[in-house]
Amino acid sequence: MGLGNRHLKELSSEALVEAIRSGNPLAEHEMITRFSRGLNLMLQRKCNPDVVADVSQETWRVVIEKVRNGDLRQPDRLAAFIHQTARNQTVMYFRKYSDSVDDPEENELVSPTASPEEAYETSRVQQYVRDLINSLDTPRDREILTRFYVDEEDKDVICEELQLTSQHFNRVIYRAKSRMKAFIQKEQD
Repeated sequence: MGLGNRHLKELSSEALVEAIRSGNPLAEHEMITRFSRGLNLMLQRKCNPDVVADVSQETWRVVIEKVRNGDLRQPDRLAAFIHQTARNQTVMYFRKYSDSVDDPEENELVSPTASPEEAYETSRVQQYVRDLINSLDTPRDREILTRFYVDEEDKDVICEELQLTSQHFNRVIYRAKSRMKAFIQKEQD
């Protein structure tokens, strides 16, 4: 447990997970510090501001508990694990509170401007985009496009997990979008 704060900042995700499993509370703090920005950005896109703090807190509770217990099978995918846990917690929060509100206008999670037609159209567009992405030949392109555009993951989280620089990420996104445009044009012909 002799790891100082400075040394913790330099640890890989795998080593950070191991430090947490060993009972180092500073490692838990480092994990939260390292991944909070990306988590909060993702939650801000999916939730109203009043909900972000609740979902974030519950996400960290679950992540820390699972890491401590050794339930994280792939420590090198810590960022993805945190992101997926946050998505699950968001869904659970929405289910919990949407069932208990009679008037949708009072529900902080439901947009008062969303009509059933808009929700249906959004769903159709999302499915079309998923189908287009899944038809791409390059698995990495599919993964990056899905994570960035469909799952709305933070760019920094994706870069860290896939070990990409920001510039490399931009090139991959550009190439993937170019391939996707070519696919769309081919489908239209």
